[in-house]
Amino acid sequence: MGDFDPEMLGDPVNELLPFRNCNTVSDVRAILRERVEEDVAAIVDMVADADAFDVIELMRMREFSIAPDPRLAPPGGASLPVEIVAAVLLARPSRKPDPTPREDTRPHEVISDLHERCTRLGRIASYRQLAEGHLSGEPLSRLASEYQGAVLNIRNLQYDHIRDEHDHRLFDKSTSSELMQTHLGYGYRDLSAVRSAMNEISAERMTRLRDETGNLMIAHQNLDPKDLPREVIEQFTSGIIPLIFLPADRSIITPADISGASGLNIATAKKVLNSFAQQFDDSESPGKRVFDLLMGNNPFLARPLMSDGDENFALTSNEIGIDVLRRIFERALPPNSSDMRRYDQKVRQPVSEELANNYLSTILGTPAFREGYHYLAPKSGVSADELGPDSVTLRQSANEVEGDALFVIDDVAVIVEVKGKSIADQARRGDVRRLKRDLKATLGDGARQATRIRELIETNHGVWENKTTWLDLSGVREVRSIVVVLDDIGPLGTNLADLQHAGLLPEDRPPLVLSLHDLAVIAEIGERPSEFLLYLRRRTDSLVTTYYRALDELDLYMRFLAADLYIAEDPDKVRSAHPTAPPSSKRERSRHEQSAVGTMVSDNCVELTAWMNRDKLPQDEDIVKPSMNAQAEILKLVDQLSNARNPGWFRCGADLLALSGEGQLHLLSTIKKCARSTRKDSIYHDAIVAYAGQWGFATIFLATHPTDTSVTKAKERLQSYSKAKQYQLQADRAYGWIFDKNGSLEDTFYLNSVAHNDPALDRLIADMKLQPVGQRIPPIPPSARRATKRVKKKKRKRR
Repeated sequence: MGDFDPEMLGDPVNELLPFRNCNTVSDVRAILRERVEEDVAAIVDMVADADAFDVIELMRMREFSIAPDPRLAPPGGASLPVEIVAAVLLARPSRKPDPTPREDTRPHEVISDLHERCTRLGRIASYRQLAEGHLSGEPLSRLASEYQGAVLNIRNLQYDHIRDEHDHRLFDKSTSSELMQTHLGYGYRDLSAVRSAMNEISAERMTRLRDETGNLMIAHQNLDPKDLPREVIEQFTSGIIPLIFLPADRSIITPADISGASGLNIATAKKVLNSFAQQFDDSESPGKRVFDLLMGNNPFLARPLMSDGDENFALTSNEIGIDVLRRIFERALPPNSSDMRRYDQKVRQPVSEELANNYLSTILGTPAFREGYHYLAPKSGVSADELGPDSVTLRQSANEVEGDALFVIDDVAVIVEVKGKSIADQARRGDVRRLKRDLKATLGDGARQATRIRELIETNHGVWENKTTWLDLSGVREVRSIVVVLDDIGPLGTNLADLQHAGLLPEDRPPLVLSLHDLAVIAEIGERPSEFLLYLRRRTDSLVTTYYRALDELDLYMRFLAADLYIAEDPDKVRSAHPTAPPSSKRERSRHEQSAVGTMVSDNCVELTAWMNRDKLPQDEDIVKPSMNAQAEILKLVDQLSNARNPGWFRCGADLLALSGEGQLHLLSTIKKCARSTRKDSIYHDAIVAYAGQWGFATIFLATHPTDTSVTKAKERLQSYSKAKQYQLQADRAYGWIFDKNGSLEDTFYLNSVAHNDPALDRLIADMKLQPVGQRIPPIPPSARRATKRVKKKKRKRR
């Protein structure tokens, strides 16, 4: 589901068949090694006489977009083919060992073939990962394979302005700067200066050559090529060759170039460049280099520069230090050292928590209720109910623990735990045991902490902040949780069912796992707090968790905004949970069966990427911000409720947005019908719409009143009916809306608790002659739909 090019599949039958009879991991790897050796030998022959830097720049031109607009990306473009070719070239003894004069080489003619071979190797490497995962039998094996595949194939994991903000907050501090100078030999500002200078130099050279050749073509467009003066031909040739045929000279960066463009001294520029560079070295065969790369030992992730040893550097990626600066820095810090602890306690953890809280405050429209707070949690073997408000055994039964943030919005609590630790390199290479250990220490630990306070709130309706202070949370009716991680974890966070199966997340309502970057994106494009509540419900407390898979959280979020992240609930389970709901229908069962299928979500972020890069696109481009796909009048109603902030607004907005397009239209039609009736007969009209599901039983009571009836009187009348009907249905929440005769919302009320045995309400239901519950409303007979047929009016029971 999403943007997908079928050509990317290549020849899956013939590429997968060799793995069919593999019985061991060694068998699987032998197949990959054989294909690597075959294709690498061909690649070596194709580029034997070429300058390595010419080949690499031509590959970059083939794989990377020349502009930030994702719509201009080359078909099938990716970083991995560039890295595979670079690995082959680095196995040479030098940049150009072949004696053929450079001007006589034609590397541009083999770029298409290089792309095809490298892309095929990438696919076979992915099949190798899946085959090993299948043989492993570990609960996390499939997830580990997908994660390793994401690490192998996906680059530029973050949008530039968000990544730069996070790097600035993490590394442009006195503590970080001091540690970087000590362990890397340069600071964050030095790296930023080098990166900016490289971009500036490359862009200036490309633009100059493009303009020079373009101007010559325009100036002589009316001449036959045979009539062009020799000096014009020579001038054009001197521009077009380095532009698109032999581009090494324009792509090379030197420390002197960086110094001139940035103002850094040459020694510092050289130190930064060398820290990201690899040298030519023929002590290791090209086949082994490529095989190791495809097995997960990819040196280009941290060192994307190639150096010829004469202070000439060529880039294999878009920029240096993208997505990996924090990993490089943390790898340089000695494990368990005082420097590592200082960095973690003074920088990594506090910055991560502050950023996460700021983003969630923006998303939810309210500051955190508690930040960096302490509370009492039950000791091992002690149940949550022993820590109720009347507990007198706190000293014996509880320990003081810490939580990162708690948001309380209306009657909803959102628990937040933030983890700054990175996934180890071994886990990124597919080591399932190490991956499980790292996930247990990050996602698992965060989930355990979030579940602990959730159970306390749901069980005791509050928590002890210390042994003498009780925090009353009795007004909370719904509790959701989030674990935010600093690392970009891709499929490790999207596929919650796998984490549950491995025992890392709770089976019931696991937390939503988000990277700090993805949380920042949601904060930037999300428009309504209720949207996020619905997203929490869909991602963690619905069949979406079971049936949807993705490599990136933002792909799921974009499907959500498109109203296409949904599995129809099992109507029989709904009826079992809510006996007062209407009986299940054949149509509902069929809808559930048709939607409850495995769905792999691919790239859905083209529009999002265009929006996030809008400042780099032409000003006349009309870039549309991604937004929630719902009926315009429903969005207007949700916004009206949100702005008023009356009780119930938060959950009500999520409930409204959760409705199908058909359900939203039905609700709007009901409002309009009541208003039309009031305008016609000048009397009070009301209606009820009920929605039972996995997240409870929500009911909407609405009424329209004429001008001579006050809002207060209409509200009292509707409230009386609502309390009786809500009790009869045993609905956990009821929203009341009062409209004027024109359908304009004037007032609301909210009932978020329901009695289970109330004789007074039982008598009221009998007096009001309410329709029995658990029955489907009969269809209107055909005669009632024909204008020529009149049916005798009967007094109808209220619904």
